[in-house]
Amino acid sequence: MQEQFNHLISRCIKGERAAQAALYTQLAPRMFVVCQRYARNREEAEEVLQEGFMKMFDHLDQYKSTGSFEGWVRKIMVNCAL
Repeated sequence: MQEQFNHLISRCIKGERAAQAALYTQLAPRMFVVCQRYARNREEAEEVLQEGFMKMFDHLDQYKSTGSFEGWVRKIMVNCAL
């Protein structure tokens, strides 16, 4: 799974929209659950999710591939929720 993420990450950094969509599709359901834990309602969780993905895509080049990518994204979501 990590290798698949690494391949998508490199494509996203190059600006490929299809890779961004694929990354979002794979991560959104699990990250939405994380956002719901911190949000007061569904709408707020959706807003946090979108803000988190925007930050993730903006800072994707800062991911160092040393740990779990999903954990890195989860940390972004939690920080956005707080």
